[in-house]
Amino acid sequence: MIGIEDVQGHWQRAWLKAPDAVDHDTCVHWMQCGSVYADVRIPADRPDIRGARALDELSPACLAKLMEAEGFAGEITLRDGICTWAREINWHGVPDAVDAGALTFDEDGALYETGAHADYSELWHRMLDMPDEGMRLNGAGGEVAFLVTVGVRFVFGIGRPDADATASIRAALAKGERPAGLEAHFGRLHTLGHWERDIGVADMATNPLIEGTPILTRTGNIVYHSVDFHGNRADVSLYPAMACPDAA
Repeated sequence: MIGIEDVQGHWQRAWLKAPDAVDHDTCVHWMQCGSVYADVRIPADRPDIRGARALDELSPACLAKLMEAEGFAGEITLRDGICTWAREINWHGVPDAVDAGALTFDEDGALYETGAHADYSELWHRMLDMPDEGMRLNGAGGEVAFLVTVGVRFVFGIGRPDADATASIRAALAKGERPAGLEAHFGRLHTLGHWERDIGVADMATNPLIEGTPILTRTGNIVYHSVDFHGNRADVSLYPAMACPDAA
């Protein structure tokens, strides 16, 4: 039977298959350390927004496309082959369903996930299986973050556990409106990055404008270099609430 120790490391999704969709193109990364995980999902067809100073300069149609990304983080439980991903933070706000799937390995070590409460399947390939660290972090302003490092790569997510769901924002953007809530939504972030010594650089993020820039510093406490919806920058100190437990 599969246990938490079997899913440690850095996983990249090869495909998703569901009754209304087949997706080979979305770039999906999941990192696991002990029970702590972080996940980020960026569609391949998002718009090119190079040249924009801040997200608030973008059209409703462009923002709607950016909001097709996903990101979430928290802890998993794995019982009787069923993995449940508790989304303590979720880029699209409090989820309306439990995220759980049955896990099986094939003879080559590829991981198949089949929805326990929804009709879908996913294929995952492990990129590296020796996680270095998984942390839950708290900010003084109520922010909650998760940081999982595997080798020189990391997945980082920051948000609020009680964030509002984004369905109404997405519906308004689809009508060409600029609804309230955009600033709070894009104040949250999920990203895949890499470490250059103690500097964490974003490679792929729910805010494309931060890609290629330093977003974390890990000398002493973790410092998150945030960029908000209007392009304003601020340093947010994050303090460990939970270190990665032993996966064994």
